[in-house]
Amino acid sequence: MEHLNQHMQHLEDNNLTIQLLGFNRPTELTESFYFLEMSTLQATTLLPRDTQLLSCKIVAYSKDNPYLDNKIVDGFKTIGDFNNFFLNNPDYFIHNCEIEIEGRMTIGSHDDGEVSIEYPIESSDQAIITRIFETYNLDKGIIEILKSKPGHLFGIDNENKVIAEYINFDDYLTRALNWFK
Repeated sequence: MEHLNQHMQHLEDNNLTIQLLGFNRPTELTESFYFLEMSTLQATTLLPRDTQLLSCKIVAYSKDNPYLDNKIVDGFKTIGDFNNFFLNNPDYFIHNCEIEIEGRMTIGSHDDGEVSIEYPIESSDQAIITRIFETYNLDKGIIEILKSKPGHLFGIDNENKVIAEYINFDDYLTRALNWFK
């Protein structure tokens, strides 16, 4: 147990600070939330350990191992298996990840700093969004702001205040990061 507590402390110490949020309706029957500056494990560790994985596609690597072996990935049967591996092997960087879990929720990440979570609208899986907002002290009122403008992205500051609105990711790149100057 002490070993797991040390790994959870390591995860806590390495948490990213969520800076950009988004909401979308990919289909009439699904909704999706987007979090920039959130790691994969910040999301997956909020799920029950016995949650069954339906599929798992991961591109991860470490300094010593160019790519995570598919045999290891095939061994991930639960979210607990997934979390344990990456908590016990923190040298692995998750470049791309797409996990489909029971209930048809999908958690995707890119560069271990952009997380998207998609689930059926009437699913109990949407409880993870509430857990994320509670765990990372985000104002739950922002959820309604997000849902009122699907496709838009909202920048937040350290005090959970919405400080910017972007019509899409390109607008964010242009205005917030000045990438296209």
